[in-house]
Amino acid sequence: MLRKWRIKPYSGEKTAELAADLGISQLLAGALINRGIDTKEKGEIFLHPERFEYCDPYLLPDMDKAVQRIMAAIEKKENIAIYGDYDCDGITATSLLMTTFKELGVDVDYYIPDRLTEGYGLHTEAMEKLLDKGIELLITVDCGVKSVDEIKAVTSRMDVIVTDHHLPGEELPEAVAVVDAHRKDSRYPCPELAGVGIAFKLCQALWQRINGEPLNDRGLELVALGTVADAVPLTNENRRIVSLGLKAIENSNMVGVKALLEAAGCLGKPVTSMVVGFMLAPRINAAGRLSSATLGVDLLTAVDSTKADAIALELNGINEERKKLKDEMQLEAEEQLKGVDVDNTRVLVVAGENWHHGVIGLTAAGLDSKYYKPTIVISLKDGIGKGSARSIEGFNLYEALENCKDVLLQFGGHEGAAGLTIKEENIPEFRRLMEIEANRQMTAEQYVPFYELDQEISPLDVTMEMVDELALLEPCGMKNDSPLFGCRGVRTAYASYMGIENRHMRFSITDGNRYVKAVAFNMNEDLDKMNSQPQDLVYELGINEWEGNRNLQCIIRSLDTPLDDEKPISVDREFLKELYLFLKQCHDEEKPVLMDPAWLAMRMRMDGRHSETKAAEYGLKIFQELGLMSVDDAGVCHLVEGTGKMNLQDSETFCRLNE
Repeated sequence: MLRKWRIKPYSGEKTAELAADLGISQLLAGALINRGIDTKEKGEIFLHPERFEYCDPYLLPDMDKAVQRIMAAIEKKENIAIYGDYDCDGITATSLLMTTFKELGVDVDYYIPDRLTEGYGLHTEAMEKLLDKGIELLITVDCGVKSVDEIKAVTSRMDVIVTDHHLPGEELPEAVAVVDAHRKDSRYPCPELAGVGIAFKLCQALWQRINGEPLNDRGLELVALGTVADAVPLTNENRRIVSLGLKAIENSNMVGVKALLEAAGCLGKPVTSMVVGFMLAPRINAAGRLSSATLGVDLLTAVDSTKADAIALELNGINEERKKLKDEMQLEAEEQLKGVDVDNTRVLVVAGENWHHGVIGLTAAGLDSKYYKPTIVISLKDGIGKGSARSIEGFNLYEALENCKDVLLQFGGHEGAAGLTIKEENIPEFRRLMEIEANRQMTAEQYVPFYELDQEISPLDVTMEMVDELALLEPCGMKNDSPLFGCRGVRTAYASYMGIENRHMRFSITDGNRYVKAVAFNMNEDLDKMNSQPQDLVYELGINEWEGNRNLQCIIRSLDTPLDDEKPISVDREFLKELYLFLKQCHDEEKPVLMDPAWLAMRMRMDGRHSETKAAEYGLKIFQELGLMSVDDAGVCHLVEGTGKMNLQDSETFCRLNE
């Protein structure tokens, strides 16, 4: 898939000034400025996250009420339970509260709903079971802020404290306390905490109240694990949490964390946000996806190493099964999309009977990445669909679902990811409404994927010291991506294949005197072309360490020529030829072309052709004037067969444009 290069603005003067103030390279200074870190003061805190002071937990709405009610429950020895969620954020939040209460000398119970039989959030039947067990105070983590009816049903018999990080609805639940940084009346300065982050603030407040001293970084392993897994912005307070939390994971005394590291093959190795996101968190998530989330809680709260090791190995097996199910579901979904006009569809909606709920979100993310379109994957059973949605930049999923709520049974989530429940019979209408939403929210140009580049720079101008310094940007993640760089017209040499079935490549970047090694995973371009023609590269910078040697290495993300931004072009013979050939290609491949100039121009550019909206509009009009093309009632363009050679001078529009 061709992509644009979206290069962040670069000011040499500003970059040089910040580099001098902080005593760093201009490469790192430019990366900081690109992330909004444009002063010495901001830079010092960003580069030293431990200097960021934890925010006062009492700035969160209702925190005082929550602490007061918990203190009363402890004093009266009431039965307390934690109600969590089955993803890594919810599992770590549940484990953190369980561990903290235990250290405070308080026994608590917990409940996490089953993904397959219950689904996300509070459920009346589950809460009734907790009441039957004698629970008097229920504390939610990573859920509850939209469970208005469920909480109302039990408020006369059980007190509820909600701690959540999801967006509240128009009405807050009638709970003792609703602790959520996204409440309209919140004064909390860092509202992007994960669910486990909100739970951590509750732990901080409780610890201070009971022990008269700060909680400091106790339990930070769990907070970092859940924060990275939930893909919240790694800035401000979250940056401190994850930065210190990664170190805490490396050196953790928690037997469950050690067992998890060993099972993932990461024990004794540096733990980065990538390790957490791709190695550790998926194993915890796998518990809630395919088995029971209690496995995750049992692991993270374990005190017996033998038991922890056994659970970690079990999670390994479940995670492998999760990968297999996800791959199979994505193949089924892609087969289904073969019967859909994907080229002209703005939102992909696929549904399958008895698709496993545990992997529909992963499948949605996979399709979203492959097609660069908002995607909703729905699992159907007995006429009811449970769906998971993922979005692209520019399309607000939550807003779209809000505007489609009349055909949904329920929904919730964020701008970029959401879940929903829908009757099977309403799916066609839901597709139609989502297309309308996408057309309202997004332009055709926003469907062109892109690489966000920090800078255009040749790898030959980068030093080992610069690359080592870039590591200060860690932990990387949402709103602090690992820096990407671009370079055009690069000379490459010594290209060769590597790996199973020659799936990957290695080569050198050179100017004839200097050389930098590069690896390109899942790319196997023509070697003769690589060794003889200039290349356009998108790459990350890294260090290859082998047998005690350290060498600069580029990790290649793309070898494709970047798409340029849309710009005016002449409606001349050359352009009209390109337009006709594209229409002919679509006709031969039975891919409809809509009478939508902006969408047509986008599709042409994605096909590697020159086009822009106004030129496409004039081109279609010229073809109609010449009788080369007709448009049916559905707005689909059709080339007219057997028209023979045409004289462009017979088109009034062409003559006017080329006077």
